[in-house]
Amino acid sequence: MRVLPRETCEERVNSCCESGSPISRRSLLIGAGAAATAFALGTPAYASERAADHVAGDLIDVQLLNITDFHGNLRTPTSSADGYLPDAGGNLTLHVGGAAYLATHLRRLRAAQNSFFFSIGDNYCGGEPLDNKMLSDEGPVEVLNKLGLQFSTLGNHELDYGIDYFQRHMVKGIPIGVPGRDSSFRDSTGRRYKGLGFPYYSANMVWRETGQPVLQPYNIEYVTGPGGRTYPIGFIHLTLAHSPTGSSSYNPDLDGLEPIETANRYARILKDRGVNALVLCVHDGAQQVDNWHAPINGSTMAAGGPALELAAKADPDICAIITGHWHWWFNAMLPDPEGNLRPFVEAGHAGQIINEINLKLDPATGKVVRDLTKATNHPVTLDVPPDPEMQRIVDYWTDLGNQRYATVAGRLTGDFTPTLNASGESTMGDLGADLMLWSANRNRQGRADFGMVAAKPVSGSNAVAGRLLFAKGANSADQDGVILYGEAYSQLGYENPILTVTLTGEQLRQAFEQQWQKRSNGTVVYGPLAFSANVRATFDATKPIGRRVDPANFLIDGRPLDLTRSYRVAGLAYTLIGADGYGALASFTDPYRNGRDHEEFIAYLREHEEISPSRQDRVTVIT
Repeated sequence: MRVLPRETCEERVNSCCESGSPISRRSLLIGAGAAATAFALGTPAYASERAADHVAGDLIDVQLLNITDFHGNLRTPTSSADGYLPDAGGNLTLHVGGAAYLATHLRRLRAAQNSFFFSIGDNYCGGEPLDNKMLSDEGPVEVLNKLGLQFSTLGNHELDYGIDYFQRHMVKGIPIGVPGRDSSFRDSTGRRYKGLGFPYYSANMVWRETGQPVLQPYNIEYVTGPGGRTYPIGFIHLTLAHSPTGSSSYNPDLDGLEPIETANRYARILKDRGVNALVLCVHDGAQQVDNWHAPINGSTMAAGGPALELAAKADPDICAIITGHWHWWFNAMLPDPEGNLRPFVEAGHAGQIINEINLKLDPATGKVVRDLTKATNHPVTLDVPPDPEMQRIVDYWTDLGNQRYATVAGRLTGDFTPTLNASGESTMGDLGADLMLWSANRNRQGRADFGMVAAKPVSGSNAVAGRLLFAKGANSADQDGVILYGEAYSQLGYENPILTVTLTGEQLRQAFEQQWQKRSNGTVVYGPLAFSANVRATFDATKPIGRRVDPANFLIDGRPLDLTRSYRVAGLAYTLIGADGYGALASFTDPYRNGRDHEEFIAYLREHEEISPSRQDRVTVIT
């Protein structure tokens, strides 16, 4: 795979693209202004190229097989959210998924000629099984390489480790840290990790500094027709536009371009190059109403999501739109800007579904005969024999993950819990805040004045809700005073980058005041922040909301908070973008990405031979 350098110009992109990605979308409602439409099931897609104008036997068959949001689910998921689809009666009883079953279904579906198997992104990271996290996502890469994945759209979660990590380790296979300890584990064949066996593409992820694409924006694949003549198909790829500012995928060096204009621009470029069959792969999606019980193939129910606007406005010469990211399923025909219908599909997530689109190309023009296009969502059911070779690979990584879980990561002298004292301080919260500052101060660019986390957020997710206990747990490898790798990964953090940002003293004061918020019923909720060990804070809860923070009583290294100066603050991206309820923090500037919470905590434990619970004397709340 080629990663385009920051100085690459668009002309070079256009000449080198021939080939030869923690808020669950399940909880989202259709937002204000979201597009809405009705999915039409089984309606023919009329266009300028019609079946009536051709002899069917002369047309070129093309098969597009795709998955999306695999998220490293090597084993068959057992949760209803990941491992089940609705049956014919709309009941969520159809058990699906697992790489070994995916391999069998894929082998049975795949045509002998002119067949392409690809992904719409989020192949790993983001809510994946714990063993993948502990093994640098190298297991899913071996599985996808073995499945024969040919290319993928860049998803937002491919950026979770940072763009540099993606380019160096995931793509090129360069070890990060100590091989065999931090990355570059041996795969099921005994070889060290060598990187992805397939390329990624994205048209709208660009370098913030130059505006140039980070990856190649499209790929051109070729199919064979009569007499051995080849015909091009262009695949344009879009990533969730706000990926560079998303909490888990926060990458300050990147920017996201507007999807519709980007898709249409590259459609024009491809048509100018003589590519007459175009497919749009977009890591953003839509949903049906009551999608949990909606049919796998087609729907007559209204739907919402940003990909619907894209479907309505994307270049009419795009013959199919394949979506992802939302973790839903649908197989529909929607009108293009000229009123002609084209497939609009999504294949669930976690290896639940293989979507198949069958195209027929006119050998005279290379265009798609639109009214002969068919699309089918195939559930990856468990009523077929699992592929034995793939099952062997899955078992290998499962066993290695169990070994990794049981490895000693560090030691502790007492319990770390999220239990809050009278002032809203906890030992787990203090540990998280200390981790933020330690991570930031590992290098000059990230250095911070203090660190903080949400000890109990006003809203959103809690990164320090776990427990690290002195007494040994159920795992046979555990002992009193030992922290296992699996415990460290699962009990602190939620796969978020640690950012260092600039905030003024006044912005910090406002954020600290937002620890107390009045609900619509008149009650007041206290969502305490936790601070690193170099902070001592006293807040006065006897005063009215908005006047409980006295800058003179917030001490950083013994010095009062200065409302007129700027501070460098370390915290999780989720907290700093305002998702935990402290909206004033989102006014930060000059973000710098440090490491990710899970991996940084492992490094923190490695440096600190033994950790002890704090005295919980950093915050005092006068009541």
